[in-house]
Parts: sequence; C-alpha cells; structure tokens
Amino acid sequence: MSSEPAPIKPAYLMSGGDERKLSMALRRLRERAEREAGQGALEVFEAAGSSGPSHQALLASIPALSLIATRRYLLADGVEGWSAAAVAAVCEALASLPPDLTIVLIARGKASVKLANAVKKAGGDAIAFSLPNPRELPSILVRGATARGFELSPSAARMLVDRMGPRLGRLECELDRLALWAEPGGRVEPDDLSAMIRDTSEEVAWALGDAIVARRPGTALHAVERLIGQGEGTTGLVRLVANRLRNARLAAAGLAAGRSPAEVESSLQMHPYAAQMLVREVRNTTAEDLVEATIAFAELEYASRGGSNRPEQVAMTLAVRRAAGAGGAAESVAR
Repeated sequence: MSSEPAPIKPAYLMSGGDERKLSMALRRLRERAEREAGQGALEVFEAAGSSGPSHQALLASIPALSLIATRRYLLADGVEGWSAAAVAAVCEALASLPPDLTIVLIARGKASVKLANAVKKAGGDAIAFSLPNPRELPSILVRGATARGFELSPSAARMLVDRMGPRLGRLECELDRLALWAEPGGRVEPDDLSAMIRDTSEEVAWALGDAIVARRPGTALHAVERLIGQGEGTTGLVRLVANRLRNARLAAAGLAAGRSPAEVESSLQMHPYAAQMLVREVRNTTAEDLVEATIAFAELEYASRGGSNRPEQVAMTLAVRRAAGAGGAAESVAR
C-alpha cells in the first residue's frame, strides 16, 4: 500500500472551535510545506485585531513568484473577522489561482459560507473542526474508555466532564491515564475519580498566572507542565493567562496612580478575594516585569501561528521561564 501523501489542493478553509485539531492541522501543513518546498515556502498573514489578517496583503502575494520554492503556501489566520468586502475580494481571487500556489484560510469559529463555497469551487476543501455538544461528551468518554480496554460508568463520565471541563483533548489525556490505573477489563466509578482526577486547566492556569505575577519560575514551570499533560495547547494557554496578566497590569497602574488598594480591588472585574490577593502580589513586582511577561506570551502566540520553528512545548516552556523571570529570560520564543 502506498504511503504517499494526498495531492495538495489549491485552497483550504479550516474552521471551528476545536483548537487542538486546528493546531494539529496547521502543524502538518507547516511540516509539509517545509518538506516539499523548503524553508520560506509558507507565508503567514496574522490577524490584526478583530478585523482579521490583511486581505489586501494576501491578495498582493498571490501573483508573486518564487525563485526557490517549487510551491508557495499562503496562510491567513483569523479570517472570521473579515468584512463582507474582504470576503468578496478573496472569493474573486480564489477563482483564478496560480498553479504553484496553495491558500489556507483559518477561521477560529464559524466560517463564511461564501468563503467555503469559493474554496470548493476552486478545487479545494472546507474542513470544520467543531467541538462536540457538551451533552454528548459523557457518551464520547464512555466509548473512549471502551476503546482503551476499560469501563467508565456514565456517572463517572459526567463527573469527569464537570471536573475537567469540556476540552476534548484534555479529557482524552485523562482517559489515557485512567486506562493505566484501571488496567484491562477494569471499571472506573465516581468514587475512584474523586481521588484521582487532576485539577481543571482553569485552576492550574490561575496558579500559573499567580506564579508569573509573583515571579516564581519554579512554580510557573510546574504549572505549565501540568497544563501540557492535560492536553492544553498554546492557544488555550495564552487565553487562560492573558486575562490574569491584564488584570495585574490594571492593578499595578492603579496603585502607581496613588489609588488605595481597596479602590483598585473594587475596580477589577474579579471575585473580591481574588482581587485582594492579586493587588497584594503586584505590590511586589514592577510594571516592567508585567510588560515583559505580556510580551513573552504575545511572542508565544506569534510562534504558535507559524512564527517559530521550535516545537510547541519548547516554545511554551521558554515563554513561561521568561514571563516568570527565570535565568536566560531575555531569549525570545519566536525564533
């Protein structure tokens, strides 16, 4: 049987809310582009705010020629933010693509029907990576346990979703761990889970944010290792930590402006106790430290969108080390 990859198509539209599957698809695309056309064959257009990536820049790159790569790849990430006019212009361009070009459009959420139709008409594929309905997750977990050789009771499956959250990648990692514990033919009930399942990513990410603000690199690295072990990808990690850093900067700015700790706490959109603890933490750090942490995670997001050749977990570890003030913090993750 031939192991040759399927012929590359002129256009792809990847959409949906399953960030893990989107990340895997993008990783495979980058690997294929570099393997078949060499370094620099993939040109990435990133979202500039809520309006998405520049469609004008994308359109300008379509007729360009390469003296090195045998095939060029253009990747526009965040096209869910495009206006109707931008969608119309790209749809028109998709109708007459050069034969040595592949365009990949990423919609993180619902994709434009017009874009999907234009991609298909151009001979490409529109692929949706949709998250399952949360109500279906317990049944999916029960079937996943059966496939792994053990039995997960429906009540335990519901408890697993309640405790771990709806991210399927994280839940599948936990199924793998339960399979080792239960052994072939074993059964897992809610009582078994009570002493076994890990904290939710939200809880661990909260601990990660605390460690970054307090400049505790050891604690921060331990937290990110747990998040990676639970199947958390770069996009989810950035989203979970960004809000914590944003509130920390607001708290630091309020204190620097001479506002009392109580005033700053009440201005934050947080639980009162959490706001109190955050204000206490930022009093022992500097605005420069918080800016450095924010830059580290911004570079991590850039790296995850094709801006780095480093493996994802290496980029995550470097970003957390830099954000928490570990030695060698000046090294950029986006290399």
